[in-house]
Amino acid sequence: MASPARLPRAQSLPDAAGEAAGEVTTARGTGGSPTSEPQGRWPHALSHEPELRVSDVLALLEQEFPAVTTSRLRFYDTQGLVSPHRTSSGYRMYSRADVERLRFVLRQQRDHYRPLTVIATHLAALDRGAMIEPVAPHLLAGVDSAYVTLDELAAQSGLSAKQVEELEAAGVIAQAAPGAFERVSLSVAVAARAYLAAGGDVRSLRTLAMAARREADVASAVAAPVRSRGAVGEAEERAQEFSESAIAVFGACVRASVSR
Repeated sequence: MASPARLPRAQSLPDAAGEAAGEVTTARGTGGSPTSEPQGRWPHALSHEPELRVSDVLALLEQEFPAVTTSRLRFYDTQGLVSPHRTSSGYRMYSRADVERLRFVLRQQRDHYRPLTVIATHLAALDRGAMIEPVAPHLLAGVDSAYVTLDELAAQSGLSAKQVEELEAAGVIAQAAPGAFERVSLSVAVAARAYLAAGGDVRSLRTLAMAARREADVASAVAAPVRSRGAVGEAEERAQEFSESAIAVFGACVRASVSR
């Protein structure tokens, strides 16, 4: 019996601009033809069962991508990069494979500044097996810790340890346990770093944080009637949409005031 043909070393796939795709590689058989095509959408080895709500997906992504929002997820959906399952009520449910797909898109934008058209081309190649991209090991090990230390919060947000302590002293963030912050504090710290870098100070940031908490209370009240019907996913999405709309309006008001 003839021995199976050996695959050559994987090669980088050039993107639309002609540069190498970096960590993404092609897989070809003899004669330059693609190997046997896998079924379904990449990543093929992970579960495609729709078991994660929008809030679950954000919780899984926020450590590596603190700026990701519900609106961003919805945009990727409309662009066809990720296709979550829709419930009978029209709400989105994601799989573990969808989360890894989102990580790929976000990394390509953050680390390589690639446009969505190029990313879509790469995903299509991954779907049919013409490209190879390893799955991040931590996804297979389970959910990351819900807490971060002061040093981890500083390192991941770009703040100094002293700045984190100042934010804590001002009540912008708070320890959930001795020496530990809830991971959601990372998103606050990232926003605080941008605000401070733009010339703001911790005192005014405390005022903004208090205003944001009031808006959160209003968002919770908006979602309460839906939550009382048992539609938890719908309630969370409605509250998130309200919060993002309020933030957008608030940001526009701040910019208008500064430009005067």
